[in-house]
This record gives sequence, C-alpha cells and structure tokens, in this order.
Amino acid sequence: MTDDVEDPLCFAVLGLLRASRAGLVIELGAAKPRAVLAVLLLGRNTVVSRDQIIAAVWGDAPPSSAVNLVQTYVAGLRRVLEPSRARRARSDLLTSVGDGYLLRVEPGALDLDRFEERVALAARLRADGDPAGAARELDAVLGLWLGEPLGGVPGLFAEVERGRLVERRLAVVEERAELGLATGTGTALVGELSWLVGEHPLRERMHALLMRALCQAGRPAEALAAYQRARRVLVDELGVEPGPELRRLHQAVLAGAELEPERPAVAVAAPARTVPAQLPREPSAFLGREAELARLDGLLAARAAAGLLLLVTGTAGVGKTALAVHWAHRVRAEFPDGQLYVDLHGYDPAQEPLDPGEVLSRFLRSLGVPPAQLPDGLEERAALFRTVVADRRMIVVLDNVRDTAGVLPLLPGSRSCVLVTSRRRLVSLVAHADARLVELDLLTVDTAVEVLGRIAGERGAAELPALRRLAELCDRLPLALRIAAARLAVEPTLLVAELVAELDDEHGRLSALGLEDGDSSVRAAFDASRRALDPVAARLIALLGLHPGPDVTVWLVAALLREPLVPAQRAVDALCAANLLSVGEPGRYLAHDLVRAYSRALADELPEPDRRAATGRLLDFYLHCADLADDLLPIGRGAVRIAPECPPAEVPAMAGSAEAMAWLDAERANLLAAAELAAGSGWLTHAWQLPYTLSRFFWLRTDRETWLGTHEVALRAALELGDPDAQFVTLFNLGVVLLQFRRFDEALARQREALAVARSLGDADRQARALTAIANTLQDVGRVAESEAYYREAMEASRVGGSRWSEANAHHNLGLLYLALRRHADAVPWLRTALRMYHEVAELCGESAARTDLAEALLELGEHDLALDSARDALVNASQAASPYHEALAHDRIASVLHRRGAAGAGAHWQRALVLLTELDAPEAERVRASLAES
Repeated sequence: MTDDVEDPLCFAVLGLLRASRAGLVIELGAAKPRAVLAVLLLGRNTVVSRDQIIAAVWGDAPPSSAVNLVQTYVAGLRRVLEPSRARRARSDLLTSVGDGYLLRVEPGALDLDRFEERVALAARLRADGDPAGAARELDAVLGLWLGEPLGGVPGLFAEVERGRLVERRLAVVEERAELGLATGTGTALVGELSWLVGEHPLRERMHALLMRALCQAGRPAEALAAYQRARRVLVDELGVEPGPELRRLHQAVLAGAELEPERPAVAVAAPARTVPAQLPREPSAFLGREAELARLDGLLAARAAAGLLLLVTGTAGVGKTALAVHWAHRVRAEFPDGQLYVDLHGYDPAQEPLDPGEVLSRFLRSLGVPPAQLPDGLEERAALFRTVVADRRMIVVLDNVRDTAGVLPLLPGSRSCVLVTSRRRLVSLVAHADARLVELDLLTVDTAVEVLGRIAGERGAAELPALRRLAELCDRLPLALRIAAARLAVEPTLLVAELVAELDDEHGRLSALGLEDGDSSVRAAFDASRRALDPVAARLIALLGLHPGPDVTVWLVAALLREPLVPAQRAVDALCAANLLSVGEPGRYLAHDLVRAYSRALADELPEPDRRAATGRLLDFYLHCADLADDLLPIGRGAVRIAPECPPAEVPAMAGSAEAMAWLDAERANLLAAAELAAGSGWLTHAWQLPYTLSRFFWLRTDRETWLGTHEVALRAALELGDPDAQFVTLFNLGVVLLQFRRFDEALARQREALAVARSLGDADRQARALTAIANTLQDVGRVAESEAYYREAMEASRVGGSRWSEANAHHNLGLLYLALRRHADAVPWLRTALRMYHEVAELCGESAARTDLAEALLELGEHDLALDSARDALVNASQAASPYHEALAHDRIASVLHRRGAAGAGAHWQRALVLLTELDAPEAERVRASLAES
C-alpha cells in the first residue's frame, strides 16, 4: 500500500535559490523560471499579479509573448514542485487567482522565514535581559546564510532584493556584535570586526563597534587609529565627516571614559540604508488616550497574517499625528524591517496634497531602489513598492490623508502595519480595504488640565477652576492647549485667570481660521500667544504664511525679516517656545497645519506691497542660494547670469560640491515649492531661473521626472517673458532630459528650437552647444552620418564664437561616436584634442571624462600601458574636481584595463566604482556590478 501524501516542500533564498523535498534538491530549470519562483516566494501566501512577475523578470523590455511565457513557466514549476499531481488537476500549491498567482508556503518552509523568526526571538531574549541567549540565537540563525542570496536568479528585481537581504544580514551581524560587547566578549570580536570593516568600509556602525571592541580589549590607541581610518574613508569616499555616534566615541576614548554598551532603538534592525527609520521624534508631552492606545494594541495583537490597516480620525488639532507617532514608536520593535513616514499635507493651506507617485518615489529611494530604476507610472511604482516590501515587517505611517485615492497606491499589503491619519472617516477605505477605525474625541477636561500643568508648571489648587476654564476655551484640543500652556510657562507671573479673561474677550469677536469647525477660540489662543511675542517674532509668524514649503531655516527667516542671523534665531526660538514652531531635523523648523492656517490668514491680512516685497525676498533667497550651490557642482554650466533683486545678506556656508549637494538635498522640497509659487504668482524670472539652477542637481541625482516637470513649467514662463536667453537655456535643458527619457522626437524638436533661438541671437557658442546636443540625439537613433556632420558644424561654430569649451565638447563627442562605431584609431586624435582643450579652459570633469574615454580606445587598440596611464590620470583629474561620478568612471576604466591584462587589482577598482555609483544612484552601477560579478 502506497502513501499518497508527499513530503513537505522546503525553499531557500539565503544562498542559491533552491526547492527540496525530503532532502532532495528539485531541478528548477533555466534562469527565467527560477526568477518567477523567486518573485512568488518573496510574495508568498499573497497574490502576485502577472504584471508584477513580468516586470520582475524582464524589466522595461518584456517580449510580446511575456504573458504566455509566464503561464508556461508557472506550469513547469507546478510539474516539478507537485510531481504526483494528476495532469489538468487543480494545484493546491501554486494557484491561479484572477490575473495572478498565489504560492502557498507552509510556516517554517522558507529559510528566510526561519531566519526572521529566530531574529525576533533574539530580540525578545535581549528585551527580557538575556543578552547571552540572544547571542546564541543570532549565532545559530546566521548559519542559515549559505552564500549570496537569490543565487542564480537574474534581473533587476533579484538585484534589488539581493541588496536588501544582504543589508538585512549585515544589520543582524552588527546586532550580534552589539550583544557580544554587552556580554564583555569584545576582545574575541576584534578580528572579525576588523575584517568586516575592511569589507564594508562605509558602514559607520561597523566602525563604531570595532572601536568599542578595541577599547574593551584594552587597546584605546588602536581605537583612536580606527576612528582616523573611518574618518579618512568617509571623507575620501563620500565627502562627509563621521556621524554623531562615531564622534561621540572618539571624544569618549580621548577623554579616557568607559564606553557603555548601547542598545539600538530597534532591537534587531540596526540602521542601514535599506532599513528606514523615518518616524518623527516622539511627542514629549503625550498624555491621555489610554483607551485609544489599548484599542490599537488589541488590533495589533489580533492582526491577521495579511497585515493591518488602521485609520485614526478626528478634528483638526485633536492629536491624531501625536497618537499615531507615539504608538508607532511604542510598537516599532514588532516591525524590525523599519518604519516609513510621510505627511501627505491633505489639509495644508500652503500646498496641494502630495502626489502618490512622489510618495512612492520617496519610499522606494529610502528602500534602496536607485532613482534611475524608478518606473514612470503610478501603477508600476506601486507594484514595485509592493514587490520590494513583500516579505518585510514594516510600519508605514501615512499622515494627514485627504481621501482614499491618495492612500490605496501606498498600501504595501503582506505583513506590514499601515497607520493612516485623516480628518475624515474615509468610509471607502474602511469598506473596501478593511481598515480598522480609531476615532479621537476631544480630551477630557481632566486630561486637558493635566496637559496644561505638564507644560506650564504647577499652578496650585487655587487656580484649578481657571485652568479648567482655560481648557474649555482651548476646546480641549491638544495643540491649542500646548500653545496656551507655553504662554503661561514663559510668563510665570501671568495668572491663569488673566489669560482666561484675555481669551474670553477675544472669543466672540475674532474671525475663525476658516477650518471645518470654525474654531474661533483656537484663533483666540493663537492671537493671545502672538501678542505676547516681541515685535520681530510677531512679524515673523505672519511672514511665514507666505512660505510655500514644508519647513524653514534660520537663513530663510533672516532673509524674510531682513535681519541678521542672531535676531532671526531669537525670533525662531520665541516661536518654538510658544509652540508655534517645532524643531524637525536639526536646524529646520516646521509648523502644525493649524498654525500654518493661522500664519496664512495673517499673511492675507498684510498690505499688498508688504506681501509682494516679502515674497520677493523669499524667492530671491532660494534663487541666490541655489545659484551658489549650482556653481559648486562638478559639472560645467552655461553663462546665465543670476542676479536677484534682493540677494540675502547671509547665506549658508557651502565650501565644496559635497556641501552644495547636501544643501540642495535638504532644501529640495522648498526649492520646488518656490519654483511653483513663482510660476503661479507672476514671478516669471524666478519661474525659469530656479529650475535652471537645479538642472545639474537633477542630473547628478538622476531625477529625470522632476527635471522634466520643472522645465516644462519654466518654458511657459520663458515664452511669456519673451526672453530669448531664458528660452534657449530652457529649451536646451528640456532637450537633454527628454533624451534621457529616450523620447527622441521630442528631444530633437526642443534642441532644434534651441538652435533657432541661438541663431537668432547670433550666439555662436550657444549654436555649438545646440548642434552638439542634436548630434548626440541623432547618434542615439542611429543616424550616424548626420550626427557626424552636426558635430563638425558644432566645431566650426565654436571656433567662430571663440568658445574653447564648446569646441572641446564637440571634439569629445565626435570621439565618442567613433568609439561607438568601434573605429578606435579614428577616435584617439579627437579625444586627445578634446583633452588638450579641456585642460586649457581648466574643465577638470571634461578632462577626466576625455581621459577615461581615451583609455577605452587605447585598450581596444592593444596599448595597455598607455590606456592604464590615461585612466589613472583621469582619476587624478576627478579627485581634483571632487567629482565622485567621474572618479567612479575612472576606477571602472582602470579595472577594465587591469582585467584585460590579467593583472591583480581589478576587483578592488570595480568595488570602489560600485560604491561611488551606488551612492550617486547612477545607472552605470548595474554595468559595473555585472563586471564585478564576472571578474
């Protein structure tokens, strides 16, 4: 008698992708079926759509037969995974559901699930005070890794997932080292940590762990040397100083202090690039809400395997965000794969709600997906987001949501918890997405009085009736209570009864904020706080109503007020003390949406000349600073003169390209909001010049979508102005970015329009630039003869105009054309001429690029020594220019030459190039990664 019950299937992704039964490995077939299985495994026990599978297996270039191929691969997987299933019988393992498939994986059947379960157990052991037990668990669980994850699976999807899994393992390795330090075994860890630091030199936490282990081993001098090595590699590779933890350790070692073991905020998921920790700072005076917190805890405890969607609703200012952030901090250990947070600005009076596509772009970037690999469409981005987080346990906070449509594309599904806050109940989200509703009412009077006392200080029993009246006047809204309490805190002699009388007097005659509930008493509280401010701070709260972006810095405040930095900082500090501003990231200040509405109302009350003058100062600040940053970027720029009418007296310090990029990254949202404000309110010069100053930043960040959108608006402003200089620059940049989208016809049209403008101006230099751009596009579409003719015409135009840079650029690109045609001997003289011209005009980036390209031509001609010299000189030029991008290209070329010669060192140079390109999110990273894998 035979037993028809098959042995259970087991799967592995922490090494070679494998399926096995009873210890026998199952043959899965070729690369594409293995890729399909990988997608299904990482989306196990949930439906994976056919479109998701196609995108994962073939990327942006699926064959016309992709649907049929997926069906064929799935059928083949069913045959090998269920060999005893009768032909045409229904599969219980790999089921068709709608236009997708569901792979059922039993608990513990996948090595990744076993890994996560034991990591979570280690976290619990540590939390229970058993670090030795936690260390033993992590030692055992790290043994599950048998090599590079998803081994043998090709494609972008596998590469993204592979990187995420490697980061996850490193986070656990760091946690194991942390536990070793906590149990006093640092001496035994020194060797392993030294090796890990060598393998992963850009992980600051690894450096910190090594320093602590050396100190625990009684080797402080070596710990100091380890810090210096860490600092050197961070400065050399990334252009940044060590972070706070490393600096603190350094100071502690110098001072001879004993280093205490540190416990990460999330017990297992140490900070890593693909483990985001985006929750805002936890509210400092959170009180009450015990019933709501208990409900949230209960829903989490009873959550199904498919995840949890929570909706927190209530009126403006009732504390929805505070509750969501407080609870998310409280339970984040349950979600070791990180936290995502976004304020969707659903009710912000100064800006439109965030587009779901932009939110997905932010999320995917924070999860390690390079910008160049972000899909263009909303549905494709949403699908990639779901794919990337398919097997993660994350908490996602979507704050200030206006409607259900803004939420649905952002839901990760699978095993994560999503926490939505909204002033509306979002009935369709509850009905169709099974959201669990948690409604916030006003605080009780007793809790409101407790909030007042916590911030204002003890007031005594005699003032209790007045405090209760004050709580009622503030509508028992947490925001209004904090503002009123701050007034009492900064004026200890002010009696509560006096503040109550002041608010009572205002209550019946001040206009409402214009919010849905007409909170005139809240407006009264704001007005009372404003009257208590000094004149500069009182003026600032009104001027901030003109600001279109999410946060401000003291530099912007100084420009708005026309004050030096010191009084500007005092005004900001006064608003923070009054709870009218709060600190976000260090040096950045933001306001609750009720305060923004109040500021907006005050700004509307300003005389029109004052409003316009202040708006001009605001726009001039961003334009002037963006121009300064743009000038420091390691890319050649045109000769556009940026001359704002009221440039700020004081600007942030930017000493080089790294600091310029950091400023542009930090101010990106404000700069885009300023450009939108300029375009919408008639500031036409700012409307085209702000996008112009950001174009090289967008290029370095490979942010094509924003580049294109801003320049389409900029072109309308340039045409309305009738300014040919503006029209040329904007048309030229549009042509460049459209070419990156491979929208060849549109790119060519814009480039020809730019050429016509340059000819109407009689500007030979601009004609040369436009001709070269046209030639580049023609080369990309295979019109080689026309491309060559345009390059030669560009050379002649640049000679006539006396523009050596344009002449060098045309020579360089003609050399690249010959390289593409494999006419290497023809390419060499053009590249050498370009190199000489770049040197004459001190264009270091151009010189580096030309040397790198010359090295390729020489390599193909068999001139290995000359090729190596050229590539090494290119690296010197790139280092002098402080351009990580060109450094990466030079390292790549050095590696290619060494590999061709069979010499040692190619891998190290490819590794260096890969690090730099990955940090830049450059598309060339994929090619370098492939070279490294094949070496």
